[in-house]
Amino acid sequence: MTRSRTAALVVLAALLTILATACGSDTSPTADASLAAGQQSAAGPVAGYTLTIPKLNESSQLVGLGLNPDRSIQVPPLADPMQAGVYTKGPMPGQVGPAVVLAHVNGDGKPGFGADFHTLTAGDKINVTTPTGPVTFAVTRTETIPKSEFPTAAVYSDTTGPELRLITCGGTLDRDAHNYLGQTIVYATQA
Repeated sequence: MTRSRTAALVVLAALLTILATACGSDTSPTADASLAAGQQSAAGPVAGYTLTIPKLNESSQLVGLGLNPDRSIQVPPLADPMQAGVYTKGPMPGQVGPAVVLAHVNGDGKPGFGADFHTLTAGDKINVTTPTGPVTFAVTRTETIPKSEFPTAAVYSDTTGPELRLITCGGTLDRDAHNYLGQTIVYATQA
């Protein structure tokens, strides 16, 4: 891995932890929800990219996610919690490297695309339609970890082939702070 790529991945990983404040909760809008609203992507769908998880009977055309002016990573729109987004400044699904897809657990009391990520187990399939054709990924593992222990290297390090990372909030909901205490990460490799 090049020094500039390593530095970029470290910065991106630090910024992704800001997603912690942008996750939906099952409560009414709060200050956290206002922060999340400011971190939402205004970009539309990324042409040709749709992610489908057969086990969950879910599908979402991917919207583009970049960085906010404060260098935090954008999140999909909370108004549509079933919308997933892909970080477009890294590898896209099907390209060599770890493509990062973000989703909400819920938003305004409605289930989100990431609500059941924690149930995905090794071997479960994730299908992605890309402009160059379909790509199937197989889940290798799923983990829910405290946000303070985000595994930067495991998520962002170079890979020899196309891989996928699905990330959402997870674990225990701190109802007083209206914030999930962990993040669920699904790791998948091209099948």
